[in-house]
Amino acid sequence: MPVGLIVFMELVGAFISFLIGYYAMRAYRASSSRELLLLYYGFILLGLGMCLRAATVGYLILMRVFEVYPPLVKSIVEFAGVIYSAMQVVAYVLFVAMYVLQSKRTGEGEVAFAAFPVLYFSFFNPFLELVAVVLLGLVTVQSFINWSLRRSGESFLVFLGFGFMLLSHMLLLFIAVENSLLFFGQLAQLAGFLCLLAMLVKVSRGGEE
Repeated sequence: MPVGLIVFMELVGAFISFLIGYYAMRAYRASSSRELLLLYYGFILLGLGMCLRAATVGYLILMRVFEVYPPLVKSIVEFAGVIYSAMQVVAYVLFVAMYVLQSKRTGEGEVAFAAFPVLYFSFFNPFLELVAVVLLGLVTVQSFINWSLRRSGESFLVFLGFGFMLLSHMLLLFIAVENSLLFFGQLAQLAGFLCLLAMLVKVSRGGEE
């Protein structure tokens, strides 16, 4: 798998994540909904985490190009991986909190790296991925319940968005068995981000009419 494609997908994902955060903040300023504020912080954290991962991979590429191999490189990448995973978990906790707040106010507004394979996959901690799967599972189930009750296009996009993100982390749990799952996991994550972005853009345009 071309490493350039992986980095590109990370940067695209980060851009979409920041864009979701932007629209969530716009909607928050218009409605003062705390759920939208949590959504904003969650996606800003995800975007920053993806930028961190892309920057670390870029650092490894530069070391490969200049044939420089610092002795602590493995520790650096592993530490960056822990930070990235922690940021993801915090973001997903914010998403769970968003649905907890929403449930209290039911009826309100809707809302492969050939040179360094082992180092790159240090970003994916199976234990933290499992935590992410559990948290996203809770969010996905709640979003499905919301969609089944409201049957609106916006709630369906939210369900699809978090569903794709859940699928992404389920695939990443098994990249130690099959490396190609990294590519499909990132595709699923991008699909989820695009669904949520489409929902926020739709809601934003509807509010301006």
